[in-house]
Amino acid sequence: VMIAWAPGATLGPYELIAPIGAGGMGEVYKARDPRVDRIVAIKRLKAEHTERFKREARAIAALNHPHICQLYDVGLDYLVMEYVEGKALAGPVPVADALRCAIQIAEALAAAHRKGIVHRDLKPANILLDDSGVKLLDFGLAQMGTSPLSGETTVSAPVTERGVVVGTVAYMSPEQAQGQAVDARSDVFAFGAVLYEVLSGRRAFLGDSPFATITAVVNEEPRPLESPAALVRIVSRCLAKQPRDRFQSIVEVK
Repeated sequence: VMIAWAPGATLGPYELIAPIGAGGMGEVYKARDPRVDRIVAIKRLKAEHTERFKREARAIAALNHPHICQLYDVGLDYLVMEYVEGKALAGPVPVADALRCAIQIAEALAAAHRKGIVHRDLKPANILLDDSGVKLLDFGLAQMGTSPLSGETTVSAPVTERGVVVGTVAYMSPEQAQGQAVDARSDVFAFGAVLYEVLSGRRAFLGDSPFATITAVVNEEPRPLESPAALVRIVSRCLAKQPRDRFQSIVEVK
C-alpha cells in the first residue's frame, strides 16, 4: 500500500518534504535524511514492480559516475537517491549546449555499457539538467550482464522473455520495438533520438498512437535536421534501422 504524503510523514529514517511525482509505477518524494542533514529523492514502487525495483537498485549500485544519479540507500520497497535540483532535458537548444549535453550523456552511457548495463529507456524525461550538467536517471528497465556488442507511452514486460516490448516507444530502437534481443547499440539509437529532439525541439518519431509511433520507428525516417552537417551525419547513423549500420558503441559517437 502506498503511503499518503502529509507534512511530517516519515519513511524509514527519512522525513518526507514534498511529493515530486507519481505514476503507474509508484511515487517519488523529496525528503531529508536527518542523520546527515541531506536532501534526497525517495522512489517507492508499487508491489507489482518489485523486479523493476531490484533491477534498478542493482544497476545503479554498480555505477559511479558524475552524470548518473547516485544511489544512497535501499529500503524494503524504496530507493533513496541523489536529489537533483534540475529540469528534464528539452529542446531546441543552441548547438553548443546540445553538444555539451550529448557528450555528458554519452559518457554516462559508456560507463553503464562498460559494466554490461543497457539502459533501454533513455529519453529526455530520464535526463535531468542542473548546474553541473546532465544526470541520467531511471535504470528500472535496465538489462544487465550484456555484452556491449551483443510517444510517452511506456510498455513494460518481463525482461527475460523474448517477444516482449519494454521501453518508451518514441525512443526505442527498431529491434527493441519488435521485442527482439537488444544490446548497447539499442541505447545508441535512443541517444540519436534524444539528440535529434534536443537539436530540433521535436521528436524524431511520433505517431497518433503507440502503434503508429512504433511503425514510424521501424519503417520511417525522421524529418531532416537543420543542423551542422557533421551533427546531422552523427544523428543519422545513430538512428540507422539495423544495429550493424549504427555506431557499434557509444564511445565511437563521442
